[in-house]
Amino acid sequence: MMRKNNQTPHDSKSKVELANRIADQSKKVSSAYTNMEEAVFRGIRFISSFVDKIVFSKHLMPFAALVLAVMLYLSVNINSDNSIFITPLASARTLNDVTVVARYNSESFEVSGLPETCTVTLTGEAANVTNAAAKSGTCQVNLEGLTEGTHSVNVVAVGYGDNVTATVTPSNVVVTLARKTTAQFEVDYDYVNTDKMDSRYIVGVPEFVDGNRVNIRASQTTLDSIAFVKVLIDVSGKTADFETEAPLVAYDAKGNVVNADIIPNTITVKVPVSSPHKVVPIVLKVSGEVPNNLAIESISMDQQTTIIYASEDVLSSVEQVEINVDASTLTRDTQVAMPVTLPEGVSSADVTMVNLNITLAEAVTKTIEDVPINYQNNDNNYAAVIKDNQTKVSVEVKGTNSNIESITAADLFVYIDLKGLKPGEYDIPLQIQSNTANNFVTYTLVQPTLHITLVGNENSGGDLVE
Repeated sequence: MMRKNNQTPHDSKSKVELANRIADQSKKVSSAYTNMEEAVFRGIRFISSFVDKIVFSKHLMPFAALVLAVMLYLSVNINSDNSIFITPLASARTLNDVTVVARYNSESFEVSGLPETCTVTLTGEAANVTNAAAKSGTCQVNLEGLTEGTHSVNVVAVGYGDNVTATVTPSNVVVTLARKTTAQFEVDYDYVNTDKMDSRYIVGVPEFVDGNRVNIRASQTTLDSIAFVKVLIDVSGKTADFETEAPLVAYDAKGNVVNADIIPNTITVKVPVSSPHKVVPIVLKVSGEVPNNLAIESISMDQQTTIIYASEDVLSSVEQVEINVDASTLTRDTQVAMPVTLPEGVSSADVTMVNLNITLAEAVTKTIEDVPINYQNNDNNYAAVIKDNQTKVSVEVKGTNSNIESITAADLFVYIDLKGLKPGEYDIPLQIQSNTANNFVTYTLVQPTLHITLVGNENSGGDLVE
């Protein structure tokens, strides 16, 4: 008996459609996979090409090498906790002229051979080195416990902290400890800052209130090198007597300061301050000649006297102060201010500038005949023979007519100076002085020298033959 087939034509058609859909879906999946695979390969080819361009490019190759080096460095320095360890940047700095300090019994010993400064080199992390360099460190030498004599000791840096390494140059020095002794010295004085004292005032000899001797404690060698001890007295701004505590300083023969313990290190002094002064005339001195055939007719001054300030010794030797006028610079009537020339030792004057009113006029010349020749400084009383028995000379006088018209031979003094001459034959210069107060006239000797023969022995008592 045959089985009945229940499949309808509609069911067969559905199965065919399902099979077709599955086939189409498979084709889509295969196509997507192929497209993805091609995209991956394209990406790999792009990355490979990009890397090739970086690695083999002349411009980018250094950067690539740096990146690879950093990656290699980081891979090597990964610790057990998978954390990255990077070494801090190291730095170094050199400090020059660092003060050297010695630790020792300064009451009993004196140290020599110790350098004043040293060089310290700081190394470590950059930040730590910068912080340490800003500190006020020193170089120290420990001499405690050492006895008198010569010792080799280490120099160490102190005060820079524990975060840096400090290297000292020199690291070792040879020093000598000498036992101190005491000696007594006499004290002299020096005034300091005298340029800051009013020039009208002067200081006298100071009085040492507690005496002028002090004790100095040092090694015998140092004591032997002391040439003098001075108290330094500051006189800046002083205008009256004063008393002060002034410091003491010891010096060697060359004026160098000697390092020693001065007991006491200051001394009390009383200093007299005074202002000696004197009224003196202002005198006009004219040099040179006015050009263009002119001469000085007159010069008037608005000041005739001044008060000068100096020590009593200087004041006793100064009788006048001067104004110097160079006539060769004058070309016409003029008004000018000229400085007063102060003699050496005069510190100041009330009048330092004088206004001059200078008048010029035509120059004229006249000759004055038969001016007698005189003899000066014949200290050995030599006799003399004068060529042609000449006893007089002529003088040319030049100036304005009003200034020279009244000048005669009696106003002129012509002479020869025999000072220091011994018997022999000489051409001695003739010199001239005017007995008038007129500075505006020039004098020229027609004959500049006199031929003379000195005869006789020193202290012969002979007369001068004219």
